[in-house]
Amino acid sequence: MRSIRVSAAADYAATTATGWQAVPSETVELVPAPMEMQPNGFIQAQYSNHEYGKTPYVEAQSVHDGTTLAVRLRWPAEKPFNGGREGFPDGAAIAFPVRGEPALWTMGTDDEPVQFIQWRALKNEVRSVVAWGIGSSVPGTSVSGSVTAGWSQGYWTIVMLRTLAGGAEAATLVSGQTAQIGFAVWNGSNEERAGLKAVSVDWTPLEIDA
Repeated sequence: MRSIRVSAAADYAATTATGWQAVPSETVELVPAPMEMQPNGFIQAQYSNHEYGKTPYVEAQSVHDGTTLAVRLRWPAEKPFNGGREGFPDGAAIAFPVRGEPALWTMGTDDEPVQFIQWRALKNEVRSVVAWGIGSSVPGTSVSGSVTAGWSQGYWTIVMLRTLAGGAEAATLVSGQTAQIGFAVWNGSNEERAGLKAVSVDWTPLEIDA
């Protein structure tokens, strides 16, 4: 996957920005997160026979301007779902290793954490989360994230922006270098939340134009 250098990433903040038409798209396969990745025994027992994580793929694009990274995601969703007052909203996340080469499946380790920029339809906002392993997610260093989102004709499309600069608990991305990126999608109408999700099988190399 390639992040194209542009003059202003803000020009791509809208899901329908015309500039996206010229940006290469990468289709990344998604699979159900393994049941052993669920954060507690109750979830494992309660949902062991429940089909989840059926979103088959996500189409990903990216641009940057040397300061801000924009990632556009599009995936099939029969209908939008914001969770209502008691349900679970649709959601998506992009993941980056903060340091080292942690396995995406394990959501990091004590020495090699993973940062997630997560969007949820209920509030239509993003938050930065850092994890040192399964079930260890906590609020992470802010990376000035913003998001736009829209559902149309059976597809969600969102654009998430974050700074290239990171921090102690946020991945630092550098122009001219290759980073790693991962993806996750939650189908709220199927009661998906936390570890019940569709995830990319492994990291996808993200080539950031100089």
